[in-house]
Amino acid sequence: MTDVTLTSKGLRLAASVHGPHHAPALLMLHGLSMSRDTWEETAAPLAGRWQVWTLDFRGHGHSQHAPEYAFGDYVADARAALAAIGRPAVVVGHSLGGLVAGVLAQNADPAVRAVFLEDPPWYFSEPSEAERSGFIPIFEMTAAWQAKVQAAGAPLELYFARMTTMPVPMGGVASEHFSERHLLSHASALQRQDPRCWGGVPADVRALLAGPAIDTARPLRCPVTVIQADARCGAALLDGHEARFSAANPHARMLRYGGCGHHPHRALRYEARFREDLGAFLEGCLDRS
Repeated sequence: MTDVTLTSKGLRLAASVHGPHHAPALLMLHGLSMSRDTWEETAAPLAGRWQVWTLDFRGHGHSQHAPEYAFGDYVADARAALAAIGRPAVVVGHSLGGLVAGVLAQNADPAVRAVFLEDPPWYFSEPSEAERSGFIPIFEMTAAWQAKVQAAGAPLELYFARMTTMPVPMGGVASEHFSERHLLSHASALQRQDPRCWGGVPADVRALLAGPAIDTARPLRCPVTVIQADARCGAALLDGHEARFSAANPHARMLRYGGCGHHPHRALRYEARFREDLGAFLEGCLDRS
């Protein structure tokens, strides 16, 4: 694995590259408040056949903080990574990363071969859908806590303790559903993240969620697979969204993860299935090349 520095609109972005230089390219995009480190377990087994790039969006991980955070800026960050890759890539995106990957696919970006979207909040720009999801109070609570402990210069251990004991929509606390490594990764990401990524300080989460002005009826113009988590367990792609997405994208493959929350690639019970489904999708991409 090699760490590299990219530039997007004058900002320095951190990325990592796994695998041989001339292998087919794969770009992995994380969700809000996460970092490229979240993909470690997913990227490692793919690095034999693929050159896997993982990116820290602006304001996240080891990337530079920005004066402001608009959805289009995250799209620009992904385009900067694709330009550095220098050849068409498959794009995998979780949550915010899934929105970015989907918009790139809508625009028929020649640098994008196919997209694999992990529980994207595709309809959250509609206030009624964002309210229905339950994400608003979770984001508001997390943003307020993060701003407080960052201002106090809290050590990583405090972030880790919160991540470990935090109640989750799947039931119980996070340590029952995620490995210690993933919990530490998220703790570190929250310690580093610019709190303005939540929509400012104080956070304006409703404005943040309404910000991605996505034309959800516009089709994605490349092969696409979408993972839909379980709405009862904290999903972003809610019940009924799969039908709307399929109506606009009849070629899309929808995979339902019953009993799983918003983070299939990190969840102990589902990470193996996630890797298997992603692997099958990538094999199909190779077959089409």
